[in-house]
Amino acid sequence: MYRLIICEKPSVAQTVAYSLGANERVTDGKVSYYEGSGFLVANAVGHIVGIGMPEDYGWEKWELNTLPMMPEFRLFPLQGYAEPLRLLKKLLFRNDVSEIINACDAGREGEAIFRYIYDFLGCKKPVKRLWISSLTDESIRQGMNNLRDGAEMEHLFAAAFTRAKADWIHGMSLSRLYSIVNEESHKVGRVKTPVLNIIAERDNAIAAFVSKPFFKVLLPNGAECETVCDTREQAETLAAKCSGKTVKVTSAETKQKKEERPLLHSLTSLQQEANEVYGMTAAATLKAAQSLYEQKLITYPRTDSNFLTDDMKPLVGSIVKCLSGYDVQRVQKLEAQGLNMDGRVFNNSKVSDHHALIPTNIIGRLGQTELTEAEKNVAKLVIERFLGVLDKPYIYDETKYVFDADGVIFRLTVKTPVQPGWRAYRKEPQKIQAISFNEGDSFPAGEVIIKEGETTPPKHFTESSLLAVMENIDRLIEDKELKTYVKERGLGTPATRAAIIEELISAGYIVRSKKMLLATDYGRAFAASLPENVKSAELTAHWEQMLSDIEHGKAQPDDLLSEIGNTVSEIVQAERQRTSRTPVTRKVVVGTCPRCGRKVCKNSKGFACEAGKEQCGFFIFGQDKRIGRSYTASEIRELLSVGKITLRNCTSSRGKKYSAAFVLEDTGQYVNLRFVEFVNDRKRRTAG
Repeated sequence: MYRLIICEKPSVAQTVAYSLGANERVTDGKVSYYEGSGFLVANAVGHIVGIGMPEDYGWEKWELNTLPMMPEFRLFPLQGYAEPLRLLKKLLFRNDVSEIINACDAGREGEAIFRYIYDFLGCKKPVKRLWISSLTDESIRQGMNNLRDGAEMEHLFAAAFTRAKADWIHGMSLSRLYSIVNEESHKVGRVKTPVLNIIAERDNAIAAFVSKPFFKVLLPNGAECETVCDTREQAETLAAKCSGKTVKVTSAETKQKKEERPLLHSLTSLQQEANEVYGMTAAATLKAAQSLYEQKLITYPRTDSNFLTDDMKPLVGSIVKCLSGYDVQRVQKLEAQGLNMDGRVFNNSKVSDHHALIPTNIIGRLGQTELTEAEKNVAKLVIERFLGVLDKPYIYDETKYVFDADGVIFRLTVKTPVQPGWRAYRKEPQKIQAISFNEGDSFPAGEVIIKEGETTPPKHFTESSLLAVMENIDRLIEDKELKTYVKERGLGTPATRAAIIEELISAGYIVRSKKMLLATDYGRAFAASLPENVKSAELTAHWEQMLSDIEHGKAQPDDLLSEIGNTVSEIVQAERQRTSRTPVTRKVVVGTCPRCGRKVCKNSKGFACEAGKEQCGFFIFGQDKRIGRSYTASEIRELLSVGKITLRNCTSSRGKKYSAAFVLEDTGQYVNLRFVEFVNDRKRRTAG
């Protein structure tokens, strides 16, 4: 008898199979699986079964009276994955397969990928769960020796299935609603729309910001006057009062301070640092981290934890030894002084499904593996953070001086390193000031400096700063009770935040400009047109908390689905009752359709009637090979208005340029521009 192991993707299946001795690759049609040592190992390709689209439930037409859409959800095979699904069905129902092992990623989405397949195919065989955070041979074998019962994952799957249903009801219904009322395709999501609004509000605040000048008076040693002046005249008066005077040291207080090591990386903190250091997008960072995980070089990347569990202490020591090839002197120094394995590294209460992202104990192979530039960058960040947190803290002396120059008070803070600790390996330069005074000392003021500056607006979001806001959404919430309720939950999940940013860019709502994320005019207008309960971060964070409660058995799926259904129904009803609206659209209207009287709009391929192909079909291609050029919106606008247009810079089949008059010709099936006569541009200009 065999035990069938189902993995999330081909690369993971291969790794698991070889670790367990299932070394024979069996080809079946266009797909394959592994066999050996009593195991069959097969794979999905991510999601190959889903909950369908509105059309699958009979909602082909986009009409207000069909909203909100709240179907009795079913499972459907996704297009393009017939072969892997066929193979999985064949293996699941083999008579010699006695048990199924779910080896998809250890998390909410991994559970959904497996259960969708298992339930859709109607399998009833017993299920075990392989729950691991690393793909090393040791981790896989240990996980196989400690398989969980599939029934333990019911709450996790309930949360995954509920999230999918909730996003479907909210996203599908409201995307259709706002597409219909704006006569433009719009994308709405319970997470992506609040994120759009956060970006748009920041951009609006920057646009409305009015900068004001200020002036600072400084001593030559850098000490700043505690009075900040609004005008240069005020600053010059202060400077004149101090110049050439004797400065007295009225206070020199030194305290020793400690700067703790940064925490181990979660996915979000890794994405933030990769963006700050290398300018990598969140999506590119996740892709590189996932690849490193599949190559067994780092642990499971889709984690929201910055801590390890106590039982991992022996493993940490072995991983450090394996990093000798990365930086032998640093490893030797760490081992000599003793690894700092305190509560900043190990905290069982801060680890739920997955521990922090760290190197594996085969990270020593790093130099022997061909990696992309992105993978090298991400691997380095993970290793540096891992070694840093095991080092000593940074200790320094901080001296605060107070100077008096003829009644004008200046202040200066000087930091002197005592123990470099983890900061010894940071690349940023440390500013060390060779200044030392005792209380009661005095010195000549010398030439006092005036420094001009101006108040600055908030900064545009980068991916790093936006991820920080999404992770700590409670900081934007004013309601104290709700703030506590959603603390440490965040907006979206570590695994979905990168995709949310990419979806907003794809929809045209935001753009990347170097490291910045900026809302487009279109995105700002759309965000401004939405009611608060569609773009509310508070509401979305509340739903995330409810999903967590479902996952841990503290709430029922129907609690959230009923709440979302009621909210969407209220939004639809409110939009139906609106009496005035300025549509938010990117459409360029060029005229009236001669067939049906609807609007003709410019799109990526040409100029089409908004009634669509089925109801009208009027369409003019944007580029006409017969005349060797493309049409502009203004030309088609004139053509639809008067029925005739003169086009210049046309190109004949022989490559010669000419100008000619054309009229609109509609056969009922095709729409073309029909040649009427050549036009002599010189005569037209003379006559004019």
